[in-house]
Amino acid sequence: MGIFASKKGTMNIYIYVIVGMSASFLLCVATVLFYLKYKKDILQKQYQLKTAEVQYQKDLLKAVINSQEEERKRIGMDLHDEVGSTLSSLRLLVDTVLAQKDKEGSLTSNSLQFKKTIDNIVVKVRNISHNLSPILTGAYEFYDALLDFCDDINQTSKIRIHTTIQEDAEKVQLEHFTKLSLYRVIAELVNNTLKHAEAQNIHIDFSLINKEYKIDYKDDGKGISLNEKSIKKGIGFKNIESRLDSIDAKYSMDSKIGEGFQMNIQLSLMN
Repeated sequence: MGIFASKKGTMNIYIYVIVGMSASFLLCVATVLFYLKYKKDILQKQYQLKTAEVQYQKDLLKAVINSQEEERKRIGMDLHDEVGSTLSSLRLLVDTVLAQKDKEGSLTSNSLQFKKTIDNIVVKVRNISHNLSPILTGAYEFYDALLDFCDDINQTSKIRIHTTIQEDAEKVQLEHFTKLSLYRVIAELVNNTLKHAEAQNIHIDFSLINKEYKIDYKDDGKGISLNEKSIKKGIGFKNIESRLDSIDAKYSMDSKIGEGFQMNIQLSLMN
């Protein structure tokens, strides 16, 4: 009996030890699982906060850009309605005076130059008005506005802009804000080339590849050093960067001294 009782007591001790070790193991597992879940919740909250902050920054950026566009639109309309109509009236008056002078046989080259100058001012005011508030109501209108802008450059400068629009890209339907942002970016790139590149040609290609809308811009100018801090701090580059960021576009630049400038813009159409 004594030996049996002793063995039973020993067995109970083993059971208590096993139960205790099992409980400790389960407690450790529970602690680890709790810690992992806690860490996951923290990371998820941090991700949500970061996502919310990024979205807030995008919304704020869009609001600022929309405000700027509204002001541009107002100025463009004022130019068209007020200055444009006044110049048109002045042109009619000059036509009347010149017609009368012609009958009297006293028409001079200065008078004709005066008329030509007014005509040039009317065209420039119209172009400025359109550039301030381009009509971008559909896919074709988007390209029409860009082509009009390029034609104006071709007619008033020595540089030549060559555009290629792939058939699939021509049918792409973009949101108004996206179209306006891309229009502004291209205009800014062209103006930068005109001011600084000493280029003879600009090539702008539009394509659609695997749901990716692409714009390839390239000039044959003197090129720039992309390592220069002044380039990325410039107002023009910041405007380009902010507008592309506002529409979630990916972009890259490539340029070397003496080898021109190139920018590739890529916009996903998956969503």
